Amino acid sequence: MVADLAPLAIAAGYEISFESDVAVLKLDGSPAALPRAIGNLVRNAIDHGGNTGTIVVSVSGVGEITVSDEGPGIPADQREQVFEPFYRVTPRSKGAGLGLSLVKQIVASHGGQVTIDGAPSGTAVRIRL
Repeated sequence: MVADLAPLAIAAGYEISFESDVAVLKLDGSPAALPRAIGNLVRNAIDHGGNTGTIVVSVSGVGEITVSDEGPGIPADQREQVFEPFYRVTPRSKGAGLGLSLVKQIVASHGGQVTIDGAPSGTAVRIRL
């Protein structure tokens, strides 16, 4: 996903990188749905990350996949709402507000969880399978 979306990220002003604790991570799941969920997270970071900094996709050996950016972040009081269909932090932002809802559905169908961590600047969306 990183290689596929790198041209988009670079054109939007980001650096993009992939980090992994393991050489191979095997997970049971849909070979179409899981990459789509990760792709949605990367596209979300591209669209809402402030067009600067680095987008990082990381994989851990315990089955966590994280997509983080250095953008303005998602306010703590809206981190659950962004998973609702059609909800957008900025009402006039591009997109229909379905990307994170779809991610949550895909992850739930695989028995996992998706969470959002924030810092003073940036957002990290973590998938745990």
